[in-house]
Amino acid sequence: MHQHQAVRAGRWPQAGEAVGAELIGLSDIQLHPCGTPGTGLMQHIRTSGRNRIFVNEEGARFVSEGAARDTLCKAIFAQSNSTYWIVVNKVRYPSLTEPDKDGEKMEDMIALGSVVAADTLEELAAATGMDEAKLKESIDTYNAVVAGEKEDPFGFEATNSADVQLTEGPWYACKKVPTVHHTMGGIKIDVDSRVLDASDGPIQNLYAVGECTGGIHGSNRLGGNAIADIMTFGRNAGLRAAENAGAASK
Repeated sequence: MHQHQAVRAGRWPQAGEAVGAELIGLSDIQLHPCGTPGTGLMQHIRTSGRNRIFVNEEGARFVSEGAARDTLCKAIFAQSNSTYWIVVNKVRYPSLTEPDKDGEKMEDMIALGSVVAADTLEELAAATGMDEAKLKESIDTYNAVVAGEKEDPFGFEATNSADVQLTEGPWYACKKVPTVHHTMGGIKIDVDSRVLDASDGPIQNLYAVGECTGGIHGSNRLGGNAIADIMTFGRNAGLRAAENAGAASK
């Protein structure tokens, strides 16, 4: 090993463990409901945004679409095969060729077989294997909530000015699963980004920063915190390592 070294973000915590680093919070994993079956990649129709419903394999809504990500994932795991469909219509995708905010075109998603398209809800139910009556009821309930005509039994509230009723085709359905989004656990460090051993003593010349570290966010974390984490501790680790290198060279 080099005299002065850093464990970079993205490296496995085991690399630090091999030289005596203490690991912390490895069981704390943040999930996201936007995973692609088979790969876990967060692609195709995104679960974020407005004007979409989440339904299980039978076509029934089972959770508030506005719930927190961990709540959504727990509800998904309770469904048959731990999966669900996100259903949207022309409101989200007025054109097959216009890229969405993530740069994906509906025509490409359909061509890949990632999205099922249909002109009517009846056709969508037949193509996906959903129960037609349950799918229609899900849409009707969502629309009634958006119109202010009833309270959603799952707690969804149409509080965004962008919320509109979903009434016309074409309709699109995309299969989704929960996926790992962020790991809170990793190598234990101190405020100077020094890697700590099992006795909370710093390991000489070893620093860690970013997602390979643990104990920074607790058992969950907000999205922007990962940026603050790498920028704050990255600069900190660089400064401390440089200071340490200067001291060691004297």
